[in-house]
Amino acid sequence: MPRPSHGRADDDKVAPRMAEPPRFDGCEVVETIHTGAISELYSALQRPLGRPVLIKAIGASILPSSPFAATLEREARLLAELDHPNIVQLYDFVRRDDRMWMVLEHVAGWSLAEVLARGRLAPAAAVAVTLEVAHALRHAHEKGISHRDVQPRNILLSRRGDVKLTNFSVASAERLDTAPELLDGGGAYVGPSYMAPEQILGEPPDPRSDLFSLGVVLYEMLSGERPFKAADEHNEALRIRSEPPPPLARRVPGLGPGLERLILRCLEKMPSDRYEDANQLVEALEAQARELGVTDTKRAVRSALASLGLVPEEARDRAATRLGGGDSRARPWSFGRASLGVAVAAIFLVGGMAAIQAATGREATSSGTRGGSARLELVPENVGYLRVVADPWAHVIVDGQHVDTTPFARAIPLASGTHYVRLEHPNAPPERRTVELLPGKTVLLDVTMKLTGAAPEGSAAPEASAAPPAPSASAAALP
Repeated sequence: MPRPSHGRADDDKVAPRMAEPPRFDGCEVVETIHTGAISELYSALQRPLGRPVLIKAIGASILPSSPFAATLEREARLLAELDHPNIVQLYDFVRRDDRMWMVLEHVAGWSLAEVLARGRLAPAAAVAVTLEVAHALRHAHEKGISHRDVQPRNILLSRRGDVKLTNFSVASAERLDTAPELLDGGGAYVGPSYMAPEQILGEPPDPRSDLFSLGVVLYEMLSGERPFKAADEHNEALRIRSEPPPPLARRVPGLGPGLERLILRCLEKMPSDRYEDANQLVEALEAQARELGVTDTKRAVRSALASLGLVPEEARDRAATRLGGGDSRARPWSFGRASLGVAVAAIFLVGGMAAIQAATGREATSSGTRGGSARLELVPENVGYLRVVADPWAHVIVDGQHVDTTPFARAIPLASGTHYVRLEHPNAPPERRTVELLPGKTVLLDVTMKLTGAAPEGSAAPEASAAPPAPSASAAALP
């Protein structure tokens, strides 16, 4: 019998060893997966156990007092409260004067995004995956935690058929302060594709938003496409807010009406019209699993992986559809080099953190140095935030610079003080506002564009001019 893999298949090429690998207490770094100015990811062995782990650390140039470090610590605190077989486990969190890192469970498998890139799933497997994620969400919600980023890249499938929910970096919990990473816009780092309508509008977190997102994932697993897919993310957001999903039975011949009704209820626009909570969704999914003859979710998942060529066919032969896997010739780990585009994006806030730097347009240098290099405090203390909601949508120009396009209610970090805002739509006159931002406070602009004709929603706005617009005083300060 082949030896179990610890995150690398026989045909993987081993990366050159680092001349001076970073030191993390109790762990031996095996490979650098990602390094950047803000975050780092390493595969490692935990000593003396010899257990494969992942190390998620803030970048060496980031001060432990930075909001990015606070983000990592906040995620660790949330994970420490969660203890569930369908949630990636936190083994350790370490804070030193100059470094901070988490030691996480290593999952030998693939992200669901990687699996779906090979093909859609049969209803039995799709329901099995969704049921396990729903179990994870039920546990998190019972702890008062909403994930807020349920999507295929944050769902891991092990070669044994385990299903794991990962990346709680933008999760919300009422008892904790707002996550520092939300300073750059509510966690909408990768567009609206899996967001609930209320998330797009910037409304307070609601656990039922996770149920909507999971409904989008289930629809995609079955059909191969997201239900609200559009030519661009702005039109996709509009479809999420206002249009029903295309009938799934047209895309999946033979789909049972009960499963389609389940998905449609998850995708209701109003949270109150969805399942009451994750427990109610679990019960509905269990009923669908019984109807499909699924009695062992792990075997159902392994069967799907085998049908896509990711695990040996023998697993598929044994699996049938029983709900409760084996060896591997396929490349087995979702955090290897071939899957960095998914794994690193899922675990790190690189996109969102970089957006903060770009939006603020500055890097504040700390007086402390290490090894002759200045340490960076990447977000200035005097930053305020502008959130714009426009109906139906608008380009947002601040002080003559195009900074965003709604309908996303993305909080835009700006230096405190006076700013001139212009909202532009190709078929409406510009709306102008003057806002006064205070440090740490958010100003909301809620504007309805006065459309004068039927221009396509995807039309480009006129080029922004550099001249400041006329002042107005139509801004509401949020606490």
